[in-house]
Amino acid sequence: MASIEKTYISGKEYPQYRTWWIDNYYKMKRELGEAIWLYTFDAFYPNEPDEVTPDFLLQHNEDLIEFKNRSEFAIWNTPESTDKWLIKNCNIPSFRNRMLEVYNYKWKGFRGETWIPKPKIKQKCNK
Repeated sequence: MASIEKTYISGKEYPQYRTWWIDNYYKMKRELGEAIWLYTFDAFYPNEPDEVTPDFLLQHNEDLIEFKNRSEFAIWNTPESTDKWLIKNCNIPSFRNRMLEVYNYKWKGFRGETWIPKPKIKQKCNK
């Protein structure tokens, strides 16, 4: 199965994703080998450091200013392996809703997750 590819959000949602990224930076580095790149970090170009870190983001807000009024833009592009990690570690409602749109509730990445709604099964009528 393919990954969900790009995840689109609004400018109003971006601060929540940015905060989530800061809070999960070291966990991403430890468990994924690197932090997920947010496309919004391009707002720091040409002054972005070799690696965007929580400390850098706490001292810079160009991305927040640039994206705050946008209606829809891509935040990241992730492979299926990262999607599985995100399902377990990202509880942002818009992200979870996107995952439910893309993947079938039986997808292996959802195993063990209690927030995945089960489909409503139509009862058969006995005549």
